[in-house]
Amino acid sequence: MRGLLQSSIVLAASCSVATAFAPPHQSRRRVFVLRQHTWTQAPGEQEQAQETTTNVNFEEWIADAPEEITNWKPCPITDGGSIPSYVQGTLVRNGCGIWTAPNNNDEFSHIFDGFAKIHSYKINNSQVECQSRFLQGAWYKAFLERGKQSFPAGIGTGPVLDSTNQQPKLGLVRTIQALINSATIFDNTPVNIWDYQPHVKESKRKTIAALTDAPPRTKIDLNTMDTMCSSTMNPLASGAKGYELLETAHPMYSQAKMAAVDGEGVDTYNVAVELGLQGPSINLVRETSQGDRSVIASISSTDGIPYTHSFGLSSNYAVIVLQPLRLDPSPDRLMELGFLRAMSHVDQTRIVVVELTSGDVVLDKLIDEKVYFYHSISQAEIVNNPEGEGGVTVSLRLCAYKTPDQITGEHQFMRLEQAKKGRAWRNKLNRGGKFCDINCNLLDQSIEVDWKDEIEQGYELPVTRYSRAFGSDCISGKHPRYVYAFGAFALGSNDYDNWGLFKFDLEENKVSSSYQQDSVYLSEPIFVPNPEGELEDDGVLLSQAYFGKD
Repeated sequence: MRGLLQSSIVLAASCSVATAFAPPHQSRRRVFVLRQHTWTQAPGEQEQAQETTTNVNFEEWIADAPEEITNWKPCPITDGGSIPSYVQGTLVRNGCGIWTAPNNNDEFSHIFDGFAKIHSYKINNSQVECQSRFLQGAWYKAFLERGKQSFPAGIGTGPVLDSTNQQPKLGLVRTIQALINSATIFDNTPVNIWDYQPHVKESKRKTIAALTDAPPRTKIDLNTMDTMCSSTMNPLASGAKGYELLETAHPMYSQAKMAAVDGEGVDTYNVAVELGLQGPSINLVRETSQGDRSVIASISSTDGIPYTHSFGLSSNYAVIVLQPLRLDPSPDRLMELGFLRAMSHVDQTRIVVVELTSGDVVLDKLIDEKVYFYHSISQAEIVNNPEGEGGVTVSLRLCAYKTPDQITGEHQFMRLEQAKKGRAWRNKLNRGGKFCDINCNLLDQSIEVDWKDEIEQGYELPVTRYSRAFGSDCISGKHPRYVYAFGAFALGSNDYDNWGLFKFDLEENKVSSSYQQDSVYLSEPIFVPNPEGELEDDGVLLSQAYFGKD
């Protein structure tokens, strides 16, 4: 879930002047740079935020955006100021750009089923150039072959609706075609962007990959932003024996304390679900910068096909949380509801801890408490008693939910058909996640679930300074103090359209500061650290935004 929007905002921690610049084709889409003191000190968590905003044009923000910028174009600075000199490189955001085919009354019902579209910002010496392009995979090309008049039949996050009556498009022929297409041409990857060679500096030969919650990935030339190739599945990892059905959209870099050098590379870890003759299994997979994939550990699942969107990784351990949801393989239910709302429920949450060097499962336990989540935040290895034989507690921090409504419910996260119906319908949508630590004591095999209920602001897509760090840039002995995220219903508002960016202080368990403006709709931030800074929060946040009033 990396990048829903079509423009960008930059919040700078040490910039002296506010700055804005806009892509050339639409003035409401722009990049904004703010001084540190323009963050607003957040009100007390029990205080109701005053409703002073109008928050207009939310529906325009989630409407089709078929326009493309296929070559690098300047983004003119409109509000003066400058970008910090250490902010250099290319910011690439992934998301969707088309959700409707009006001539055939086709309409995707979930935000993440739209056709993948990337937005790229090349930042060099405070100058910015941008591109905005659809990924040219087989799935999008099938749409083009239909003259953009209808969608290829498939199984998605939500059902395809008939826009005339808002009912799912069903039928035996459509179901058969959807199953065939899903296995043969589905390669739509609108969720995340990943660099499998982060140690390689930007060059004409550098590539990145667009990902989704399944094996397909799209390879992109970072210099031109051309789609180089796409696949419907990854090469099966060494040690896999079946069909790889799912893989999380959020891989993680090795946290080992080593320095990547040319030729050595950085390993990427991920969690995949494999279907074999003995039933489904969960594989912890390691992929080298050269593309070699191997299974580090494989854990059988005897109660169905699990769904996990992310996992935890630290220097020595991976933590896999199998939330109490299982995929329903019934084609009829998948076509009617989409795979998220069709999921079935089990009674317990399963926690698995894998030691990375040996591949041994050092903890595998069911707990009665139900924990639901999309995104992990950080993982720490905490020595229980430094003076004795207290062992290690591996602590995984999640953006989690106490009920499954945000994932499987009628008012799930960014359900597009509801979001388009107007503000009253959007105000029924879920308020977002809570901080939840799952603490796994490897010595006595106990598990503690710690919800940070004192923080009431809901949020999604959290990041920290260390979210994409590897090697010596990582921390392992504790969680980061600060977490950054966007959220609706900002600062106690009863209006879903009141979106904001939040800086959470997890030592004091509060929103320490925020950024919220009338009719500005924000997305997941990316933290860029100041290389000369000594504090954890010294750096800038980059976040796409839509300026609805301009």
